[in-house]
Amino acid sequence: MIEATEGQSNGVTRAHSKASAVKLVEEPDASVIDIRADYVAKYGAPSAAALKIFFRYYYINSATGEMLAETKWEPAAEPAGEGD
Repeated sequence: MIEATEGQSNGVTRAHSKASAVKLVEEPDASVIDIRADYVAKYGAPSAAALKIFFRYYYINSATGEMLAETKWEPAAEPAGEGD
C-alpha cells in the first residue's frame, strides 16, 4: 500500500499522519510503480505553493492483514542559507 499527503507548504516538517492510500499493489516486485495518475486523481496536481508531499509505503500480508514493513520518505533538510 502506498499512502501520500496532499501538497504541504514549505514550513511543514512532519505530515505523515495526514497521509491516506493512493495506490494498492497486489504483488510487489522490483519494477517501477507509477503513482502519479492515482495521486492526481485523489489530490489534484501539486501546486507551487504546496510542493512537499509525504509518502508512506507498507508491505501487508494480504492473508492476515499483518503489516510486514513500513518505510517513510522525508525530504532532506535544506542547507543553511538556501530557500531564504
